[in-house]
Amino acid sequence: MKTVVIDKKDAKLTFENSAIKVEQQSIPFKHIDLLILNYKINLNTGDILKLTKEDISILIVSHANDNLSLISSANTKNGEIKLAQFISHARDIEFARYFISSKITQHAHQLKNYETAPLEYENELLQLQNATSIEEIMGIEGAFARKYFQEFFSLFPSQMHKGKRSKQPPLDPVNAILSFWYSLYYNIITVKLMSHGYEPSLGYLHKPFRTHNALASDMLELFRADINDAVVQIFKNNILEMDDFSKNGGVYLKFEGRKKLWSYFIALVDTLKPKLDHEIATLKQMIHDEKNTHN
Repeated sequence: MKTVVIDKKDAKLTFENSAIKVEQQSIPFKHIDLLILNYKINLNTGDILKLTKEDISILIVSHANDNLSLISSANTKNGEIKLAQFISHARDIEFARYFISSKITQHAHQLKNYETAPLEYENELLQLQNATSIEEIMGIEGAFARKYFQEFFSLFPSQMHKGKRSKQPPLDPVNAILSFWYSLYYNIITVKLMSHGYEPSLGYLHKPFRTHNALASDMLELFRADINDAVVQIFKNNILEMDDFSKNGGVYLKFEGRKKLWSYFIALVDTLKPKLDHEIATLKQMIHDEKNTHN
């Protein structure tokens, strides 16, 4: 996934010779899969058509990072995999077990790198093997998440968090970054799924709902521990400070603070590319394997 970020308030984009020009920089279309823009950058409909014709998706980020809009080409790819995906939904528990067992194992291993209390998880893995419904699997995941976050938040300076996960809205700086980066990577997964022909709204663990791309949420579970670890490093290295956040019904990263993080996020995306490719391939194998053993 080749991701380009243009997050300047006064940036002016022009198009020339199959490339985007911004200030003195020229970025060929072939080097872009996803273009991330702030909401003040103007694109006319002709510009959007030029980008989507080249299979470039556009992700627009709001001022407070709480609203992201994804624009992609309407071209349909690999209709046969959508059909196989629909048929495989009858085995949703098998897929759900895979997503959550992987998530639990990765989260426990992520904390091993820090001086926290050992996070026991063998019992949860056993419960997953015996689970007979998605609701039961989600309950197991929720109980583990509470244990995990109790230890996770101890890794941050006390003034940066309230000791628990908060989402809509995030109530402290750590949760603000977690929510923002989860949302960004959820959209990256969505673009990746569409590029391979999957129907991103049809999930196994998460249920389809309005504009929710449930399969992207399923896949995101496999990357949350990686994102969490990258967020730990951001705060451990004092990249952000309290002045980088504002309070308005919740706690949100300011524009200037956001600019500090793009290079770290893009580095994370690049690091995770082989893993994302592997998980997309694993998903395809599971969809086509009626005797799926990824439990």
